[in-house]
Amino acid sequence: MRRITIGDVAARAGVSKGTVSKYFGGNGYYMSEETRSRIAAAVAELDFEPNAIAQGLVHGRTHTIGVIVASVVNPLYAELVDGVDEVLGAEGFTLIMSSSEGSAEKESLAVRSMRQRQVDGIIMASVTMVGSKVQDLVTSGVNVVLASRHLPSTSVDTVIADNLRGARMAVEHLAEHGHTRIGHIAGPPEVAPFIERRAAYEEVLQDRHLPSGDALVVQAASSRREDAAEAMAALMSGTDRPTAVFVPSDGMALGALQACDQLGLDVPRDVAVVGFDNVWVSRMPGIRLTTVDSSARALGARAASILLTRIQSRWDGKTGAPPQLDVLPARLVLGSTCGCPPELWE
Repeated sequence: MRRITIGDVAARAGVSKGTVSKYFGGNGYYMSEETRSRIAAAVAELDFEPNAIAQGLVHGRTHTIGVIVASVVNPLYAELVDGVDEVLGAEGFTLIMSSSEGSAEKESLAVRSMRQRQVDGIIMASVTMVGSKVQDLVTSGVNVVLASRHLPSTSVDTVIADNLRGARMAVEHLAEHGHTRIGHIAGPPEVAPFIERRAAYEEVLQDRHLPSGDALVVQAASSRREDAAEAMAALMSGTDRPTAVFVPSDGMALGALQACDQLGLDVPRDVAVVGFDNVWVSRMPGIRLTTVDSSARALGARAASILLTRIQSRWDGKTGAPPQLDVLPARLVLGSTCGCPPELWE
């Protein structure tokens, strides 16, 4: 069937296309009630749906938000996006999502596509672009909020979990269980949260005078579960293997648990495992991963609230406040993989 156009509505109502455009514009144009009634009747009869994108381009308000995540299969981002949608969906915004899969090129293409669609703002939960490009994006007038990922060298609104404190709690908990050889599966070295979590791991070992060094750390090829499983297998293949491992994300920790199962290692008797994120999969019976809660849903909601304020300020012609950095507190969630008794599990 042919798509109904604004011209069809105008012809049915006996008015010009310009008059129909003014009817949908809602900008205070004078129009008699009789004319409004004829147009409304024509719209109903033809079941006409105005082009929201075209209207948005005219008024400079598309009520669409771009959201870029690192991976659509990582449960962390599902919870984060749920928090974003909870805030922005209630305000009538539609989300346009894209996954970078750790590729700076894919991320740049996603940003370009979103700009072409005149989104009102972008929430970046994947930051593989260099800091200067992100800064250029903000300088050009695009409302940007970084969520879960951050770039130390940029002046951009950012919401993150307390990576340093959270990682310290995880490693200190393992040390308090009596572990002296604590290993670490390192995440991609270009990702700021993984950098901070590894730094906190190394600080705890140094503070407690525990063994450290390359023999206790394996660099995963990526943050994907499969690569983390491979890294865990390599870490546990040595003769003087660790008795506990801190893994910097729950997605990677699930890969580590998979490797332990394949190697016939009992968790936590043979090796304790602590993750970071507290995604819903980690809380499932049979897994109950000990992890650090990064409050992904709250983080997404906070990022959305900041973006909403920026957008409203721009629409109102006001000068926005300086960029802000919100650090949400981290919390250790006890489960079955660290050695704690069941009565302490959450």
